[in-house]
Amino acid sequence: MDDDVTSASVPTPIVVSQASLPSSATWSQTWRHVGFPVLFGLVVGVVWQEAVMPQLPYNIPNPVHGALLMHLLLSPLMHRWLTASSSDRWKEYALGVSALAFPLMLVWTMGYGGLVCGGYLASVVWIWISTSWWRFELPPFRFALWHTLGVNVGALGGSILTYNLLA
Repeated sequence: MDDDVTSASVPTPIVVSQASLPSSATWSQTWRHVGFPVLFGLVVGVVWQEAVMPQLPYNIPNPVHGALLMHLLLSPLMHRWLTASSSDRWKEYALGVSALAFPLMLVWTMGYGGLVCGGYLASVVWIWISTSWWRFELPPFRFALWHTLGVNVGALGGSILTYNLLA
């Protein structure tokens, strides 16, 4: 009986183990969340700058507008191709695209002033997200935010490159 009292008074240590985070993203993750959205934005930005902008009298919608609108229109396909979520969550992905695309389109309507917020600031945020979010399993809404920033950066780069090479 005396042994029961002494063994009950000794505290049992609690061991908490954390799952180790991977040290780097796989090529598949990098392509899906960084490469493809930027390439999509770049291609749409180049095509928009070359084919659509010469036809517009007021330079609105610009190539970034076009890329963001195409991304929104193709969001069900983008969700299916770029995320591992179930297909019935495409509306959540589309909501994430629209939650960032519409404010970015408003910013890009401001002309050169939009370059600071829509270009520089969005690029810095996209780089930060690309270096930190790949470690986590995110919901489609957050993947959409990440991909939309990539499309924005790609469209800006593609349109500037096309304008400088073809002007």
